[in-house]
Amino acid sequence: MNKPHGRDTFKADIFVPANRWTSPERDAAERERLWPKTWQMVCREDRIAGVGSFVAHQILDDPVLVIRTGDAPDDLSAIYNVCQHRGRRLVDRKSGTLGHEIPCRFHGWRYGWDGALKSATDEEDWEGCPAFDKSNLSIPQIRVGRWGGFVFVNLDADAEPLDSWLAPVAAALDPFHLEDCKPHFWAQIHAPINWKVFAEAFNEGYHAGETHKIGVNYRGGTSPGVAYGPHGMFFSEGRGFSEYKVRGGNRWKLAETFQEHLWANMAHQYDTLFALTLDPTMKAADKIRELPSDTPPEQVMADFYGSIIEETEKTGAKFPRDLTVEAWTGAGTDWHIFPNTIILPSLDGALVYRAVPDPKDRDSCFVDIWSLGRFPEVYEGPAEPSAFVGFESFKGNNPFLEEDFENMEAVNEGIKSRGFKGATFNPSQEAQIRHFHTMLDKYCGTPE
Repeated sequence: MNKPHGRDTFKADIFVPANRWTSPERDAAERERLWPKTWQMVCREDRIAGVGSFVAHQILDDPVLVIRTGDAPDDLSAIYNVCQHRGRRLVDRKSGTLGHEIPCRFHGWRYGWDGALKSATDEEDWEGCPAFDKSNLSIPQIRVGRWGGFVFVNLDADAEPLDSWLAPVAAALDPFHLEDCKPHFWAQIHAPINWKVFAEAFNEGYHAGETHKIGVNYRGGTSPGVAYGPHGMFFSEGRGFSEYKVRGGNRWKLAETFQEHLWANMAHQYDTLFALTLDPTMKAADKIRELPSDTPPEQVMADFYGSIIEETEKTGAKFPRDLTVEAWTGAGTDWHIFPNTIILPSLDGALVYRAVPDPKDRDSCFVDIWSLGRFPEVYEGPAEPSAFVGFESFKGNNPFLEEDFENMEAVNEGIKSRGFKGATFNPSQEAQIRHFHTMLDKYCGTPE
């Protein structure tokens, strides 16, 4: 994958008015034209591994059930989680295993996993009534697809197929084989911010030098972004070696070699983010730190990569052989899957974010954060997320992300001020966010 070039095409159109975040008309348009028309990631496939297992998901006012119907990978059904009798939510649990029929707890109407109405209580009462047509009273099915170990749904029966929708992302990320990864941690936060504020914050690296100060000095780096289809991504490009805080002390040190620079960045992720750099990569980084100071960077990278494979396979996990150094570096730093999912790939797995709007509050969203890693078959990650209400309750769990969350709350307040006319995006390092708003306008129109 080629690195992005200049952002000249964006320079004449980098301003986005404040009403894109604050307009009730935009909220209504998103509800009607965006969320029902785009592919939405629901869950990891391992949550519905057994036949009859399910996950319930909410897309604003539309509750959805995704159900494992058989042993084959594509044996999945997605239906609205709504009884067709009186509109009661059909399944109250968020996940679990269903019987062969799904009963409504209100009046006992029963449905199959495909949404077909099997029976109604006292069904003879409707004898001769033309309105009681079981085929018309079945629950509508929803399009469902899989990629990278994730399950996606789309409420629009005429939408573009998932494979073509994700083609630009898959071309870069398929070598990472995220379908073979398992969660190292999984957190869900009821975040006090608009969903777009969250998505934007993790869709650029322009903030890193000023925001992230606890372990590595990111100033001097740059992160040019680019659009791919409806999606966006950015690369991180350093300028020289990193200054980093020495472990266990309050002293800062400038890396003197490429291997020390690489080690410092891996150690910072390992110590503060608990994602992207997990045990195999950290052990490999410790090894290459001891290489002679005159070792060429190309040899450092080759030794680093080889050690990661070795350390991964020592655990009993698989390392994908098509994940070459070229595939790793060519994939970039961060991918935004429009509209609301972010994936940062690494040799150890990935860091994944998803923000789903709160249907009752435009200033709230439900955020899921997965740290995915390569583990042996016997490893079982968290079956349910660690749940937090507000960013304050999350404090103490992830020092790196907590720096980001402080900005998000402040942005969510500032964008509503009469003193804020709109955002003026960096035409290189925030080009992908400008593209995000171009896509939102495409789906939702432009509010007055």
